[in-house]
Amino acid sequence: MSDEQTIPLFVLPAGIFPTVREQLRVFEPRYKQMLDDCTIDEYPFGYIAHDSEIELTDGWSQPSTFGVLCLVEDMQEQGTNIMFTAHGNQRFEIIEVLQSALPSMPFGEIYPSVDDLVEQYAHDSPEGKLYLRAKIRLLDELEGELPAEEWSAFLHDWAQHIVDMNSIFRNDEVQLEQMLLVLEEEFLPYDTASLWQVANAVLDKQEDRQSALSSACTEDVFAILQQALREKNAQLNFIRALNDTEDLS
Repeated sequence: MSDEQTIPLFVLPAGIFPTVREQLRVFEPRYKQMLDDCTIDEYPFGYIAHDSEIELTDGWSQPSTFGVLCLVEDMQEQGTNIMFTAHGNQRFEIIEVLQSALPSMPFGEIYPSVDDLVEQYAHDSPEGKLYLRAKIRLLDELEGELPAEEWSAFLHDWAQHIVDMNSIFRNDEVQLEQMLLVLEEEFLPYDTASLWQVANAVLDKQEDRQSALSSACTEDVFAILQQALREKNAQLNFIRALNDTEDLS
């Protein structure tokens, strides 16, 4: 696979990270066509978050800059839906977006077939597709390693955050030792796969997720994770202070 190539794009509100697996459901004709093309050619697609700050083009949401190549696994039909697992692989950067051959159209509850839609553009745009595509550049693997003690300390802080979240929002007394054991069993010993999977769970802001995907080294991704956890803890402390004020009033 060359460093630069053209790939199909699956544009969703949130993206994915390398090594992460996510179950997806497809019902739109454009993504049914995409899955057909990927499975026939045994080719990956680009899973990428949409950029809410970019205006729609022909009614379609436009992608962010950084995404992840995904393989299609465990695909099966369920009625008019197609269920499959997206398995995140290598990161990429978009160089140029190739727009859909047709604008977005309101279909209501009944979607036309892929073949019916292809007939509408096949004469004027024989190489076109219903889905967005992009010319992309593949990114290198992350450089560097994290010290084991720093990773363990982060898992401890994350476990404490989860315990605090449960206490405030669920009135659920989860023991720190129990939660830490769960996280350590899942994410120790440290490796790059664990780093990406934790990033997928911890990072909520699209800006943070894009920054992580664009990072060149492990330390940069880890710094984004640490800052995100500090912000989450600050929010919890604010909520806790409000609750304490209400209890006193």
